[in-house]
Amino acid sequence: MSYQINLGCWNEIFAVPAAVVDQHIKIASEAQLKVLLYLLRHSGKSLETSDIAKALNLSDQEAENAVEFWAERGLLTSVGDSLTPAQGEQKVSVPVAESQPAISEKPKKPHTTVSRAQRPDPMFVSKLLKEDVYLASLLENIQSDLNKPLSPGDTATIVMLYDTFGLPCEVIALLIEYLKSIGCANMRSIEKYGIRWADDGIKTAADAEREIDRMTHSREAWGSVSSLLGIRNIGNPTKSQLDHANRWVNEWGFSDEMIVEAYERCVNTKGEYNIRYINAILQKWNNKGIKSLDTLKEEESAAKNKQKKKTSPKGSVFSTENASFDVSEYEESSLFDD
Repeated sequence: MSYQINLGCWNEIFAVPAAVVDQHIKIASEAQLKVLLYLLRHSGKSLETSDIAKALNLSDQEAENAVEFWAERGLLTSVGDSLTPAQGEQKVSVPVAESQPAISEKPKKPHTTVSRAQRPDPMFVSKLLKEDVYLASLLENIQSDLNKPLSPGDTATIVMLYDTFGLPCEVIALLIEYLKSIGCANMRSIEKYGIRWADDGIKTAADAEREIDRMTHSREAWGSVSSLLGIRNIGNPTKSQLDHANRWVNEWGFSDEMIVEAYERCVNTKGEYNIRYINAILQKWNNKGIKSLDTLKEEESAAKNKQKKKTSPKGSVFSTENASFDVSEYEESSLFDD
């Protein structure tokens, strides 16, 4: 008689890095965890964003954002046109304190995608460097700024930004100078921001300086907001975080107390931190010209009184005892309906 252990579904398994649970699970959203598990399950296969989104019933934007999330945290890296697990041990601190609610960040669609742009081949790069003295000089300056020799792949990336995406040498130089100032002057960031600048039409030194000024103010705004709400990022803030903070602080001019109020209402209503929901609250307040807690209380008090005075279908007035007012319903309707 022979015996065999029936493992059932455990006959087919795949590994998940311990860091996913130890360091990232508190801030990873459901969509981000789904995408990571799907990629790990299908490691070695070439997957398009649309394939991932369709398989997991997500939008392309959600799938792309999830890939970006794990790439920024060092668990995925791009090799050619494929995504693979990053090599080496990841040493990062736990991102949120025990007292903080779970963070479910769902930024808007980033410019980077699963499939990366095609870099020029070595023969083309060599020929172009012989013909273009400005590009050759730029590469020498970049090596000096980064304090390391550029690999053939690094050189091809710079040439791609210059030749394929049309970024002038002075714009690339300004970009690298800015990234160096924020401690992010690695080739992956140079490529990501370079492509984003090209997509946004930043093609002159004046454009680049304006964008750097905007990004600087956005980082300062996010630093204030994240400190205010007790949110600690792993690495650099996302584009969504920077854009939202810049809008709340620099464009709409909300005070600390109003941002905290929107955050608390979000957590009380949704049960979690959700940057889009906070933005919706602040956007409605901004549209109504509500910029202080006193004004907000007056507005809500007037809305409550109006609700109590509504007549029944028979024309009678609801009594205070029978009148019902759901704060969450009020926030969902009068604060969010256009």
